Amino acid sequence: MFIAIAGLLGCRGSASKWPEDPEAVPMGGQAPAAAPNAVAAEASTSTVESARVDSAKALAGTWTCTGSVHGPGGASPSEVTLEVRPDLDKAWLRTDFVVLSGEYKYKFTSYRTFDAASSTWVNVIVDNLGGHARASSTDGITWLGESSGPMGEMKIRDTEHVVSPGMMNMRGQYSLDGRTWNTGYDLSCKK
Repeated sequence: MFIAIAGLLGCRGSASKWPEDPEAVPMGGQAPAAAPNAVAAEASTSTVESARVDSAKALAGTWTCTGSVHGPGGASPSEVTLEVRPDLDKAWLRTDFVVLSGEYKYKFTSYRTFDAASSTWVNVIVDNLGGHARASSTDGITWLGESSGPMGEMKIRDTEHVVSPGMMNMRGQYSLDGRTWNTGYDLSCKK
């Protein structure tokens, strides 16, 4: 989701000081372990469906978020909505992200699914500025990837914590050099 805010708005974020939380519940649900080689393709299909169903149960619905979205002028207090639902015959979870208030108006649609062969969640994002990103996660909490937009190519890192049912914290970060991370958004969400 980071590309939605930072990479495409040409943002000037702030250095990140957000600690990782190993106790957090993953937004995409805990990614199941890869199926052993001896397990039939049916079990692998079941694992994928189970991962998507568990994630959909935790995420489906409308989320209202408040916090800061960073852009060229720095941080702006903002309200955001997330609409999450299964899509494309339930093969993907679709998220529609819309900034409702604040200085930086922005929209994106993302599609997320679980790849059992690699035990990895995959997320693809396109936005209203012509940008796109692809990220992956092995734990459903930390998403690493690359984006392309008005600022060019950059690394992205999103952290999504479902802290309790119906409560989620989200932080998006970006790096132009792969070493220094800046914040693109910092949101608390309720379903």
